[in-house]
Amino acid sequence: MLEDRLLIRQLRRGDQAALRLIYERNKDHMLTVAHNLLLDRSLAEDCLHDVFVDLAVRAAQFRLHSNLKGYLATCIANRARDVLRSKSRQNVSLSAMPEHPANPAAPPAQLIHSEQATRLRAALTELPFEQRQAIVLHLNAKLKFRQIAKQLGLSVNTVQSRYRYGLDKLRSLLKTGAEA
Repeated sequence: MLEDRLLIRQLRRGDQAALRLIYERNKDHMLTVAHNLLLDRSLAEDCLHDVFVDLAVRAAQFRLHSNLKGYLATCIANRARDVLRSKSRQNVSLSAMPEHPANPAAPPAQLIHSEQATRLRAALTELPFEQRQAIVLHLNAKLKFRQIAKQLGLSVNTVQSRYRYGLDKLRSLLKTGAEA
């Protein structure tokens, strides 16, 4: 987008207002992406802030070769992978997921949605990070497979395979969980 390129140009000149505007426009969406990858709110917030601190530090050298939202989503995904590696674990445990207290006054539809969301988060923890990353970047970050492939340095076929295998495993996990 032209507006993103203008903001990046201002950022490269040291304009802190441009960084603040980029952050404000993208923080909620990027936090959702980070949370869906890490399944831990505090780690997701740390990941988001790390990415924006890095952007601020490297502002003078920053070059935007694709869209800004896609770039930031990929940075979030890469940082999330690093966080998980540093914790030397492939999957986040269920205990790390935030608990949502049940609201007895909530309408039945809201309770059903909450239960489905909890089951989906639990199933996501069972996926290998690469599959979860492909699913989250495609569905949450709204990136096309070709954008994900370019940002991650992978082939489009690899990204599509990870996405497809991840969805297949999610379906299987959710079906198994529904039968239990």
